[in-house]
Amino acid sequence: MPFTKGEIVSFSFQMPDGSGWAPHSGVILSCDDVYNHDKCYVCAMLSSNGVNDLFSFHLYDTDLEQPSNKANSQVRCHLITYCIESDLQTSKPFNKLKKQAFERLIAKINDAVFDV
Repeated sequence: MPFTKGEIVSFSFQMPDGSGWAPHSGVILSCDDVYNHDKCYVCAMLSSNGVNDLFSFHLYDTDLEQPSNKANSQVRCHLITYCIESDLQTSKPFNKLKKQAFERLIAKINDAVFDV
């Protein structure tokens, strides 16, 4: 079953500090056409480390379809990668961003990462 944009899934991210791969939650950014074309998803990593910087998009329960089970949850807007379905460590999403939160996230990524 393909996942859709805004859904929160889990898979291994390569850590930017060179410490290898670690399982993390990620939010799917890509639309269905990406999956239909290449059978992959473009995702941004989620973290609960409490960092507040240019690349932080803090998530609140009002942004999610279900309350979060983590404090200080945020999308790390600059940690974007792709994953294939077999790399996902879940058969269904943990949660999903509401439409308005997803649109704000894309705007934040465009501003912070691509300076659009």
